[in-house]
Amino acid sequence: MSGPGTAVVSGRGARRARRGHPRIHRADHRTADAAAGEMVRVLDASGAPCGWAAYSPASRIALRVVRRGGAADDRPPSEAFWSARLERALEVRGAAAASGPGCARLLHADADGFPGLTVDRYGEHLVVQRTTAWADRHGGPLLERLAGRVGAVSILARDDAPGREAEGLPRAVTQLGGTTPPLIEVEAGGALRRVDPWYGHKTGLYLDQQENQRRAPGWFPEGPVLDAFCAEGGFALPLAAAGRPIVAIDQSRPGLERALAAAEAAGLDDRIEFVHGNVFDYLAEAEAEGRRFPAIVLDPPPFARRRSAAAGAARGYRDLHRRALRCLAPGGRMATFCCTATVGAEEFESMVREGAEEAVAALTVLARLGPAADHPERIELPESRYLKGLLLQRDAD
Repeated sequence: MSGPGTAVVSGRGARRARRGHPRIHRADHRTADAAAGEMVRVLDASGAPCGWAAYSPASRIALRVVRRGGAADDRPPSEAFWSARLERALEVRGAAAASGPGCARLLHADADGFPGLTVDRYGEHLVVQRTTAWADRHGGPLLERLAGRVGAVSILARDDAPGREAEGLPRAVTQLGGTTPPLIEVEAGGALRRVDPWYGHKTGLYLDQQENQRRAPGWFPEGPVLDAFCAEGGFALPLAAAGRPIVAIDQSRPGLERALAAAEAAGLDDRIEFVHGNVFDYLAEAEAEGRRFPAIVLDPPPFARRRSAAAGAARGYRDLHRRALRCLAPGGRMATFCCTATVGAEEFESMVREGAEEAVAALTVLARLGPAADHPERIELPESRYLKGLLLQRDAD
């Protein structure tokens, strides 16, 4: 095969490509003469061009469109195209992109126009996740350029995400450049944290909550806060730094150990009670014992990865909120989040409402919350609005 490959799509697939939707599913993909990870020209059934896309034959997302284009657009995206897209992503992030003591997401995969390529910065180190064949095959030069632009001294590939299996790709953790240490100390979300880039959550931390974590001390009344699903320190560390006593619970013992180490280093360990356990069980015990909190944070991991599991996710969110609201003191406040991409904002609010009805708790919505600005959302890609949140106040009984 000479020249760039092509992929033929259905009428619906052609319409999605021409309207700028970045994903064409396998059901709308007809044929292709390309290898996995190649950039292909997308054609409709008549042979008319629709744009250019990264090809993933093993994935349910067969084509990830990176550029719309008609008959005159007969060349695949060039090096200059990708360089300009990279510069645009860095420009959006401003000072957060520069090397320093903090951390930020520099590339947010499809939402920044890089199919399956996610890059997080922890100080002077880059940690990457590649979840498509295109990112595996062509991400190298982009990563080298990005490292040079932000002054990074190492690049670690956390190619151990479950999504790689859906793409027919092996899972591994690989040093791509420099030497990434086993622990990195950074400021994140208003608190000092210790990050394990090799084995920690995602690329080491969940960075999408940084802005919410910085604002959290202003959300809640004085008094104890329950931080449920606290992961590597979550909201507990910045709230403790603001003087609040915290109960922080999670099932990940390694994550709790890193959170405790960060709390000790910052002199906050006397303000945080770390609990290793199941949040649902903890809430049930707290309710049975009559314990009530003036403030609660719920920031669970995804409850479903696919739409087929949505019913189970709905039950989980409803049950979680019923239990948590029974432990929220009258007049208390709750910040609750959903990062399940297959659950929309309206669906999530419906689940919270159902949980509140079962808990017999009247709630006022004080704010609707979302991700940090370095996790951009594309209006044509609803899945990019994966993090939804509510700041609620329970009415006095």
